[in-house]
Amino acid sequence: MSKVFVEYQILPQHRPVYSGWIQNVKDKNPEMELLEGVDQPGLFIEVWNGMTREAFERMKTSRKSDIERPLVEPGPVAGYIDVDWRRLDSWIEGGAAKIHIWHFNKVR
Repeated sequence: MSKVFVEYQILPQHRPVYSGWIQNVKDKNPEMELLEGVDQPGLFIEVWNGMTREAFERMKTSRKSDIERPLVEPGPVAGYIDVDWRRLDSWIEGGAAKIHIWHFNKVR
């Protein structure tokens, strides 16, 4: 079982629009869980369950690349094709460069 963790800090003034947008993402992607830092309000972690290495690489490219990114990034993660990840950039302190993404596999 693999998990992908995506971490970023949402600027306070963008929290209301982010909250509505991320709820829509969650509704389309039941395999994604959203966590917020208790001691760091605005610090969010997305936890994606069961993502393949290939889907992770596509996600990382579509969310962090400095080049012109596609509006949608097709992949085997349900609903993922319906998300415009570029919208998130302007709500994050430091933009896309401050999105941190990790892929983990369960230790056997």
